[in-house]
Amino acid sequence: MKKSNGLYFLLFFLFFALSFSSKSQAQRKVSGNVLDSLKKPVEGVNIQLITGDDTLKVNSNSKGNFSFNHVRSNKFYIYVSGIGYRSFITLYEVNKTEKNIVLDPILIKAESITLKEVEVKVKVDPIVIKKDTVEYNAAAYTIRQNDKVEDLLKQLQGVEVDANGAVTAMGKPMNKLRVNGEDFFTGNVQDYIRQLPADVIAKLQVIEDYGDEANFTGIKNGPPQKMLNLVTKPGMNKGVFGNLDVNSATSNAHNLNFNGNLWKESRQIGLGANYGFTNNEFTDNQNRRANANIRNKISKELIVNGGYTFSNANTKSIQSSYLETFNPLGVIYDLRQSSNNARLNNNSLNLGLNLVTKKNYLNMAVSGVLNNNRTDAISSSNKSGYIKQDLFSNSGSAQKTPNFNGNVNWSRKLLNAKKSLSASINFGRNKGTSNSTIEDIIKYYNETTNILVKDSLLNRLVNSNTLSTNFGGNIQFANSLNTRADSINSRFLTFSYRFGINKTKNLQTTTVFDQAGNGKEVDSLGLDYASTFINQTINLSYSANNKNLSYSFGFSFMPSIIIGKYEKTGERQQNFQLNFSPSANLSYLIKDSKSLSFGYNGYANAPDFNKLQPVKNTSDVQNIVVGNPDLKATATHIVNLDYNQNNLKSGFSLMLGLSGTFTFNSVVNNTIFLADTLNSLKQQTTYENVNGVYNIGGNYSIFQRFMDNKLSLSYSGSVAYSHNVFYTDNVLNKSGGINLSNGARLSLNKEKYSINAGANYSYSSNTYSVQNQNIKNIQVLSMNFGGTWIVSPKFRVNTTVSKSLNLGFNINNGNPFIMNLGINQYFLKNNRLSFSVQANDLFNQGALFRTSVNNNSISENRTRFISRFVQASLSYNINNFGGKRVNRNSDVLY
Repeated sequence: MKKSNGLYFLLFFLFFALSFSSKSQAQRKVSGNVLDSLKKPVEGVNIQLITGDDTLKVNSNSKGNFSFNHVRSNKFYIYVSGIGYRSFITLYEVNKTEKNIVLDPILIKAESITLKEVEVKVKVDPIVIKKDTVEYNAAAYTIRQNDKVEDLLKQLQGVEVDANGAVTAMGKPMNKLRVNGEDFFTGNVQDYIRQLPADVIAKLQVIEDYGDEANFTGIKNGPPQKMLNLVTKPGMNKGVFGNLDVNSATSNAHNLNFNGNLWKESRQIGLGANYGFTNNEFTDNQNRRANANIRNKISKELIVNGGYTFSNANTKSIQSSYLETFNPLGVIYDLRQSSNNARLNNNSLNLGLNLVTKKNYLNMAVSGVLNNNRTDAISSSNKSGYIKQDLFSNSGSAQKTPNFNGNVNWSRKLLNAKKSLSASINFGRNKGTSNSTIEDIIKYYNETTNILVKDSLLNRLVNSNTLSTNFGGNIQFANSLNTRADSINSRFLTFSYRFGINKTKNLQTTTVFDQAGNGKEVDSLGLDYASTFINQTINLSYSANNKNLSYSFGFSFMPSIIIGKYEKTGERQQNFQLNFSPSANLSYLIKDSKSLSFGYNGYANAPDFNKLQPVKNTSDVQNIVVGNPDLKATATHIVNLDYNQNNLKSGFSLMLGLSGTFTFNSVVNNTIFLADTLNSLKQQTTYENVNGVYNIGGNYSIFQRFMDNKLSLSYSGSVAYSHNVFYTDNVLNKSGGINLSNGARLSLNKEKYSINAGANYSYSSNTYSVQNQNIKNIQVLSMNFGGTWIVSPKFRVNTTVSKSLNLGFNINNGNPFIMNLGINQYFLKNNRLSFSVQANDLFNQGALFRTSVNNNSISENRTRFISRFVQASLSYNINNFGGKRVNRNSDVLY
């Protein structure tokens, strides 16, 4: 009986020990996060934790998070699977003593799903507002066969595409392109939105981008840039695309263009070439260009890229401008005409390397440019008002500029990403050689009778050699304030130090020739001057990030010094100053359909080297320019506030933006009148530092969708006020400018046709404190209509009509009525071959006008060209993505 009791006791002890051991092992918790290729959370995928004798299953939540309790083994497999994504499986081995395991984020890639004869149509939200991203669903917009991404972008709220393909989002330029979150060939938005077909795109994302290093470290400082990311449909992440175009126009303009691109998951190769010429009464151009680029993914972590571009151009153009300059002594009116001929030869080469591992980020880039250019110009200037003179000038200039630049950026995560260390260097060397010959004839007139009194001739040769070198760097240390268990939120305290050294040296000689052709070097017009600009920034900031809110704030001290030296005399000058700037950034997702962002940043810039040189620049003998070596660095502060709102049910969207730029120690002109050698008047411009220059403004976009997003009505515009400070005859003056633009647009996009109609009104007013508040008002009312009719899958007709009413211009520009008409005929399978005829400006009323304001001057410019012509084009296109065709009305392959 005692033995039996002892046996029962032993069995009880073993059972208790095993239970205790089992419970001890069961305390281990494993958690993680699932992200897609854009590092966005993936909801609803299946995650399995597999050990030798057990399998646990969960699904990821809306934040992409998952967790397992009661994990006994320290060795296990994690298997992730989900519809539309590639499966993921990896073996993990963790420390036996750890009770709370947080895995690194799991990245999964999209994968195609093939269904047989299935088409799914669902109502989708055209716009999704995220914390730092506005996402457009391509399935909600009308995409026709042969449409490019450019055609799709033109339908998006807040996005504008101009005639040259340049893209802006809420008034800000968009210069960076990615596809599926990865770099895409050269990354040039303008190049590829006209090559990529729209029917391979699932989503378009306009992202506030802080750079790759910020994405790696999670620390977002400085102002963001607008980036376009295209998300392709499943299976469309590789292909071959390009085009061969031949164009010929009645304006004697002819062009041959080729683009070819090979896109694989691990390699991108792009080739391009262009040849064109135009020869008519206003333009004589000949252009050649060839380019090649490659991006190779050597491994999962390492990507290398390179590119080369050669361009050669001979251009001739005719321009006219009208300039009004306000002065306390009177107003000067200047009508200018010029004929320019330029011969340009440019070569550029760039190489890059990008390495991203679990703990390290490394980016290296070098670029070189070699330019060899020649410019000749014949111009005239007819001044009236306070000064009555005519200037006829014949000039020629040759320039050579070999340039070399590079940068290296490195970051490392320390202590399980709780700390990070970043460092960077940048360097460059730019050399320029210029030889200019200038021949001027000046005619002087009697102020009362306007009779020619006298004239003068001035011939001179100006040789200039400039060498600029720069070197800079940055070091940044960030310390996480997170607890170990907090894997969703991040908080960092960051310290950084940045410096830059820019040295510029200029040797200039001027030789003046008399009427007999004898030359003499003029010392007062020569220079041997060097300047050094040293700029430093010390920054301390705090940043935090979670699902709905990201923000940072800090402050910067920016000491800088400018040192100037006259090489011949050894005389030195230097200016030291200390600038201070707070900084702040905020991105807040108020709700799933509303977001708010704010940014405040400051920086310092050195004055332009030409404005520092204390030597007379006589390229315009009627307005001599002399630099000021005592200039200080300019400090600029920029503030932005943006709000986005979208309502799926009502179809209403709203986008608002406010911005302001405030400048201290701005470099402005000081223009004075001097008596010349013939006892007449000429102008001389120098430079001074002033405060009080600022620009404030806002833009808005109101968008209402109808008929399942086929019909849209939008009202958008901007308003801005600029306040400038400048000198005239050593007297401080001010000017204010108001610029207002408002427009309404109606857009109807159906499968067989599209209609766009709109009207826009712009108003510009400039007020000066000189000449009794002189005011210059310019108003433009424009109306436009455009339409496309898809007669059949092989034939379409398009037209655009516009009418402008221009008020306030001094150059005769009329009120042009412009009408264009075109037809397109497609051939071959998948419409690979197309022939089009486009008739432009049927009533011959087009011209290119531009107005600009600079201190106390208003300039109106007109470039003359042949606007009425008929162009015929033949184009062969290749668009083979994923080896399969895509249903334009669905995200499903068939």
